[in-house]
Amino acid sequence: MLALVGIAIISIIFLYASQIFRIPGIVAFLVIGMLVGPYGLRLITNEASIESFGEIGIILLLFTIGLEFSFDKLLKSWRTAIIGGLIQLCTTIIAVTIVAHFLGVPFNSAVVFGFIISLSSTAIVMKILQERREVDTIQGRTLLGILIFQDLAIIPMILILPLFMGTAGPDLASLPREIVKVFVILVMVILLARFVIPGLLYRVARQRSRELFFITIAGICIIVAWLTNQAGLSFTLGAFVAGLIIGESDYNIDALSHIIPFRDVFASVFFLSIGMLLNTRSILGDFSLVMLIILLVTLIIGIKILTGAFASAALGLPARTSILTGFALCQVGEFSFVLAKTGLDSGFIPTLVYQIFLASAIITMALTPLFMVAGPRMVDLYYRLVPARIAHESKILSGQDGQGSEFRDHIVIAGYGITGKSVARAAEITGIPYAVIELNPDIIRREKSARRPFFIFGDAVQEEVLEHAGIHHARALVVVVSEQEAIPRIVHKARRMAPSVYIIARTEHIRHAQYLLDLGADEVVSEEFEAAKEIFTRALRKYHLPEPEIGRTVKKLQAWGYTKFVKSGENSTTVPGMDTMLLSLRIHMLTVEPGSDAEGKRFGELALNERYGITDFGLRRDGGTIAQPGPEELLKAGDSLLIFTTDQIADELSGLFSVKSGTGGGRAQEGKRNG
Repeated sequence: MLALVGIAIISIIFLYASQIFRIPGIVAFLVIGMLVGPYGLRLITNEASIESFGEIGIILLLFTIGLEFSFDKLLKSWRTAIIGGLIQLCTTIIAVTIVAHFLGVPFNSAVVFGFIISLSSTAIVMKILQERREVDTIQGRTLLGILIFQDLAIIPMILILPLFMGTAGPDLASLPREIVKVFVILVMVILLARFVIPGLLYRVARQRSRELFFITIAGICIIVAWLTNQAGLSFTLGAFVAGLIIGESDYNIDALSHIIPFRDVFASVFFLSIGMLLNTRSILGDFSLVMLIILLVTLIIGIKILTGAFASAALGLPARTSILTGFALCQVGEFSFVLAKTGLDSGFIPTLVYQIFLASAIITMALTPLFMVAGPRMVDLYYRLVPARIAHESKILSGQDGQGSEFRDHIVIAGYGITGKSVARAAEITGIPYAVIELNPDIIRREKSARRPFFIFGDAVQEEVLEHAGIHHARALVVVVSEQEAIPRIVHKARRMAPSVYIIARTEHIRHAQYLLDLGADEVVSEEFEAAKEIFTRALRKYHLPEPEIGRTVKKLQAWGYTKFVKSGENSTTVPGMDTMLLSLRIHMLTVEPGSDAEGKRFGELALNERYGITDFGLRRDGGTIAQPGPEELLKAGDSLLIFTTDQIADELSGLFSVKSGTGGGRAQEGKRNG
């Protein structure tokens, strides 16, 4: 128990620190494993038990991949997932094999290391993309497709690697037998998925027992994993097959929600067990090994950046997406540990080589957030080095040659998502000319036509692309790209190129509005503020206020709030601190207590507007609501005053509505909760 207490304290500290410094949790668990393992503080000595729990984590990890896998989704994005993933995987394997063989590694071993290093971390990359709200961007979708292909590629890799790990080289005679096994498993998947599992899960679900449903799901996973192992294949392959079977049923979402908490716990134990295997004393105690690890990390990151960028470019994606994709795939993946551990257990990979691999892999994982941040800067550097290539690229795909210069008083729309498409449709209806800049070549090919020819393929951050869109003669620029980090660059570049163009930029958070205005935007639309306005409107309806009164109140809030997002015509400055004030406003309800100072007072005597600056208020009495009561209206015991103001002003007023000033704070707090 004392050891568990120590592990819990260390885990809390390191995971908390990893959240503060935005380090992936996987890296934190690897470091925790180093500290608590036999080469660290020796809090864990029973490595076999930890490894067993870790293997359960990998089984559940593959099981959830099978649950989430869908043939329909793969067919819709087959080009990115299959072609892009295959190119990235094959080029990485070939490059690593060539480099390793050149350094004196035997061919079989070089191929094995190529397989191991070719995989990237789905968990790390997708977690960072989710935190940055970039999953639905073009590079996010590209990365997801390639990573899905890698996750699926682990299955044939598990089958193929033993052939290369044999002492006599690949055993081609056993290959037909392995193919037959795979065929039998596929037949079993089809039969179970179509005829057995749906009926079983339906009968179990009808019992409405969470325990029974969870045990059934876990039992299917364990039974199928055991069956595939009896056929000579791995438990992990069986877990994927089990997930695939349930994933084709109507109960995959519920099954996934039951399994994910256990998967996260056991997968964390797996990474902790990997960290325990790293002998930091022997690695750090030998300077030559440290230099070798630095060299390997450099080679791994360099090769994976190049192959990832090449795979994206081969799909016809722009330079920006290709570079960001390469930098995001620069690390070694979690499934690489599975393959490497297989090689260690079979005696194919020596212990020292395995230690060097562990150290290199952990370092690449830890550096991933830094490289994903550095990606946009490398894009800017590339644009400065080869600007002619970018302009040529955009002209070829958009099928234009300087036509942007013929535009006059048009709108340039950067980004063709839902918002960009709506702006373009509105421009068409009103007869306003427009030009669209979009990074997704599929959208360009689909939307560009004789009727709408001005769709330009390229990155709006690049000067040549903006110039091709006619930014110098445009009346307005609408920046609605999904990549948040690109918005400030586009605004700054456009303002420098065209001082007179009117720039409207969309951003997620209120706090970014002032920054964009300082860079040159004339108007900023905040998704956060617009959502708050809509929620506020719906909240007012719950108080049964008349629609005209709600409209007037929202209009006042809108006019007040937009001073934060629009430059003043006189001095091009904005109201300071408005975002803080907006965030502090809320609805309060103050109830008149019998004997309080407010009882019997007229509304005019409260001087809500003159003394407190409150312009929007209402009165609830006998289940009804009086909007904007007149100054002669008397307050009675039991009446409730509805006000839209700050907490501080509500606390000042609360003393008038309670018998004792000491109870006013409690009444105000109750009002906040009701509001």
